[in-house]
Amino acid sequence: MRKIVDRVTAFLTCSLMIVMVLVACWQVFTRFVLNAPSTVSEEFLRYALIWLTMIGSAYAYGKKKHLAVVFLARKVPGKYQLYVRLLVDALVLLFIVVILLFGGTKAYSNAIGQVSSALGMPMQYLYLSLIVAGVLFLFYSMLHIKENLTSHKKVTPTD
Repeated sequence: MRKIVDRVTAFLTCSLMIVMVLVACWQVFTRFVLNAPSTVSEEFLRYALIWLTMIGSAYAYGKKKHLAVVFLARKVPGKYQLYVRLLVDALVLLFIVVILLFGGTKAYSNAIGQVSSALGMPMQYLYLSLIVAGVLFLFYSMLHIKENLTSHKKVTPTD
């Protein structure tokens, strides 16, 4: 299941990045060559960047390539490392549930009926990125907790 989610997420982020580069090139071409800037490309790029950031950050978290502050964790003795990792995972879970899922759902429902100015896109699609990223973060967070617990069981000697 993880491989499928990783591949889909990587495909989405790479595809969105390619589309963004092409749209940015179009924006530059229309602005400087045609002297008639595209009206929708700037807004599209703004919203696409939000989606790219949300999905990409979940993907980076899943691959454990995200920015991590490990100074405190390295100061803890080895036998307490599991507890530190589980505490960090619990804090991440709290953030996911409160900010991304609960807050994203509230933002999504508040945006119903609003339309973007240039694209005419329903604004709830923008806020849907919070919920999608929240689900991805939740999936990866559960995997991290499972991996931490199973790796600890393998290291812990049996009686």
